[in-house]
Amino acid sequence: MATSNGGMEVDGAASPSVMASGLTGSVSIALHPLVILNISDHWIRIRSQEGRPMQVIGALIGKQEGRNIEVMNSFELLSHTTDDRVHIDKEYYYTKEEQCTL
Repeated sequence: MATSNGGMEVDGAASPSVMASGLTGSVSIALHPLVILNISDHWIRIRSQEGRPMQVIGALIGKQEGRNIEVMNSFELLSHTTDDRVHIDKEYYYTKEEQCTL
């Protein structure tokens, strides 16, 4: 049960809030320009090949330290749709992941 001070009541005793009062939960995200270019390029290539806008699927590469996330690179993923379900080519993913982490 929530108490008026924001804490939780457990067996009749109020426990303090997990977060300090006055602080809000936030995540800091840094997105490198290369990622935006990669996604845009992939979408434009697929649209040109198919003759219409299509959903594109890809992977983001980055690092997380606490609540700080930095996305540094990305790559497209090969996929196909069967019975309205998207299936990603896992071997292609593993190969691209290995190339990006060398």
